[in-house]
Amino acid sequence: MSAREKGSKAGRGAVESGEKATSLRYKMMDLAKSRKDVISLGRGDPDLHTQREIIDGTMKYFSTLSNRDASSDNSILGPVRGLPDLKRKIADRYMEEKGISVDPEKELIITNGGQEGLFLALLALVDPGDKVACPDPRYTSYDQAIGACGGTIVSIPTQQEGRFFELKEADLREYASDAKLLVFVNPSNPTGSCATVESVRKLAEVAKEMGIIVLSDEIYEDIIFDDHKSLCFWGVDGARDRSIVLSGFSKSYAMTGFRVGFLVGPPDFIDAVSSIKETTSGPCPTFSQYAALAALEMENDSRPQFLSRYKDRRQILMDGFNRMRVPYAEHYGGLFLWADMTRFGIGAEEFCYRLLRDAGVLMFPGNSFGDSWRNWVRVSLLAPKKSIEEAMARMTEFVEGLEEDG
Repeated sequence: MSAREKGSKAGRGAVESGEKATSLRYKMMDLAKSRKDVISLGRGDPDLHTQREIIDGTMKYFSTLSNRDASSDNSILGPVRGLPDLKRKIADRYMEEKGISVDPEKELIITNGGQEGLFLALLALVDPGDKVACPDPRYTSYDQAIGACGGTIVSIPTQQEGRFFELKEADLREYASDAKLLVFVNPSNPTGSCATVESVRKLAEVAKEMGIIVLSDEIYEDIIFDDHKSLCFWGVDGARDRSIVLSGFSKSYAMTGFRVGFLVGPPDFIDAVSSIKETTSGPCPTFSQYAALAALEMENDSRPQFLSRYKDRRQILMDGFNRMRVPYAEHYGGLFLWADMTRFGIGAEEFCYRLLRDAGVLMFPGNSFGDSWRNWVRVSLLAPKKSIEEAMARMTEFVEGLEEDG
């Protein structure tokens, strides 16, 4: 069997594994629709409304398009790499908030959401048979994207001691010695871990030493709690020539439906992604890009307000789990808590189905993020405070019933 055939076979396995895990989550969401009183703590789409200032700014920009020459570079379609004004604003934000210089023309491309950014990045980097190291547990879109490229997944267990799920440089050395690429997710979905500044630097150092390219998924970069400090991968000296950053607007600005993401990377990588995008999806819709531009130009930045709301919701969940004596992973960032249901003795999948059926609360079982996590569940922060309080009350009653039955 040739390397390409082996890569394709391994890729199909990765796709099937990812699709199986994804289908489990969608199966549970479909089941939830059969009840009218379900409180959903499942999906990761922000429930907060996109700010009115963003909508108004978008309409203001978009209303000027009818006066433009459709044959010019400023036509309604726009360049495949994205609107120059938006790219400049993103580059400005990187300098202002991270102290990182980004060339908006050579080192940045706008994508149709973070999901497309992930697939484009891997298509540009992964050949059939290449090994790609990923944290375990993880969001299964990575499996499907790697599989679509014919790559082979190398899983890196991240649980250190009980509640710690941070990817460490020692793990990289142990599990990824022959990997071409590392997918680094910071903050993590589903565990809520967030690497420290020092940990990011050490990972970058070891990846460079091992000759590994790093794709750093930083889509939750603006949702970090407890004054925890992290670092953009491109902020590490010497890392930018062998790393790519993926981010977007959906989580930070509650703009999931607008589908605006972006990739920051070396010029040759951006050239390769641009070529793929030009012959597949084309430019991100102009209307959506203007919405992202309006978000960056808001007089009153909505991110601190959103973070404050998420912090309150997070505390309700943690307090509820503490009362129920349910352990959960150390949580520093992102929109999910990762909780351990081992003590109930029924496995997370059964636990989640019964919780949904008997109490009307939707959570996702851990094995929808990796086969090893059959006693864990992922719990979303994305519901109003009163709904989360009610969900915790229902869950408390549910687990008390389990304990009585046990």
